[in-house]
Amino acid sequence: MTKVTKKRLLEIVEMAGEVPEEYRQKCFEILLQNELKDGSAIELDMKAKADGVQEKKPPTKSDFTIPIDVKAFLSQYGLNEILLWKVFLVEGAEIRPIYKLATTKKAQVQIENALLIALETAMISGQFQFTKEQLRLRCASQKALDAANFSSILKKNTKLFNSITNDKPISLSPDGKSELADILEKFNG
Repeated sequence: MTKVTKKRLLEIVEMAGEVPEEYRQKCFEILLQNELKDGSAIELDMKAKADGVQEKKPPTKSDFTIPIDVKAFLSQYGLNEILLWKVFLVEGAEIRPIYKLATTKKAQVQIENALLIALETAMISGQFQFTKEQLRLRCASQKALDAANFSSILKKNTKLFNSITNDKPISLSPDGKSELADILEKFNG
């Protein structure tokens, strides 16, 4: 057996501290045992070795594949993919909106949210569409829901949508995609 220095013991404690809590004690014991056995430095990635548990690395934007329809939309309007990361947080297959709309007028907030939800859906499924319920929930979460005029706001802007029905997803028209491109341009600055 060799003698373990105070410095080396602190290094072992530090290495064990980097492992998930439920494996720290076992990790510390293994490292100390190995150190006492042969005195050699242990350069192991204990996160991967402790009881065979391997920590998942967090997904990155590079793990996400932008659907071809979204790429075509961006290309058609001369928009850079970087705009997507200014509007949405993407990890693996999960997408969350991070945008803050500049307008406070409830009708305009509703329309901009409708278009951005359609883009969010397109990033998942390739289809530029949304449901009334998605839109209602998003507007409510932003305290911008005009419940009394919700349907009439959509009807006044029918040129942006292919069809508006209660029970089916609403898809964007070419005018809607053009308006969406204009909204994305606002995030470019």
